[in-house]
Amino acid sequence: MASADKETKKSANDNKKAPQLCVGRESYERMNFLYQAAALMSETHPQLSATYGRLAKSIGKKAVLRMEPAIKRTLCVRCGVLLNPAITADIHDYRHKKLCYVQVNCKLCGYQKRFYNNKNHQLWLENPSSLVERIEFSSNK
Repeated sequence: MASADKETKKSANDNKKAPQLCVGRESYERMNFLYQAAALMSETHPQLSATYGRLAKSIGKKAVLRMEPAIKRTLCVRCGVLLNPAITADIHDYRHKKLCYVQVNCKLCGYQKRFYNNKNHQLWLENPSSLVERIEFSSNK
């Protein structure tokens, strides 16, 4: 009788999904915090914002984690400052015959980034076939 009770308890526990563990969760949380701090400091202290941005990038490289492309586009490649229009960056829209692009100039280091506009271009991460698995974090640790 006791063994039958143990078997029913095991089968009830097997039906529950085990929480999925995300590799590098602490690193992602730290990168998120540093990105938010860089966004907050970009208006008042751009040098401090650049330090936080560089640190967030280096944490991602050390842990071999990828940053979201939308977040990566908002950081300067050279100095790491958060590129806010009219505050830490100048934005120009260029249109030539077949070539249209937006040029972002960093005010801190002078680096120029070009983002080309193409109606038919779709980012890989926006493609539904690129999604393998979606992991959602709960607020509990």
